[in-house]
Amino acid sequence: METKYIVLIGVILLYIVVVYLFSLLAVKRDIGKRRLFWISLFLTPVIGLAFLLSSQHRKLNLYTEKRFECEECGYVFSEPHEYCPFCEKEGHKHTLKPVNMYMT
Repeated sequence: METKYIVLIGVILLYIVVVYLFSLLAVKRDIGKRRLFWISLFLTPVIGLAFLLSSQHRKLNLYTEKRFECEECGYVFSEPHEYCPFCEKEGHKHTLKPVNMYMT
C-alpha cells in the first residue's frame, strides 16, 4: 500500500476517535452521546459543539426509598409484612429484609 493511503486511513481513524471522545461530553445532556456522535461525525465537530451547548442538562433527582425484599423469591414490597405473602401462600414463611432502592 502506498504511504498516502496509510496516512489517509490514519487521519480518518483519528477523526472518528476525536468525535467519539467529544461525544462523551453529552452523557448528562438531553442530546445524548449517540446523537451527538452522529451529528459530529457527519456535520463536523464544530456543529456538534453548537448542538452540545444548546442542549440542556438532564434533570434527574435520584433518591432512595425503603423497600422490603424477600430473600427466597426476590420480590420487593413497598409495605412491610411479617412474612412474604407469595411464599406464605406456598406454605413457606420467609421474613422480608429492608433494602434501600434508588428512585427517580
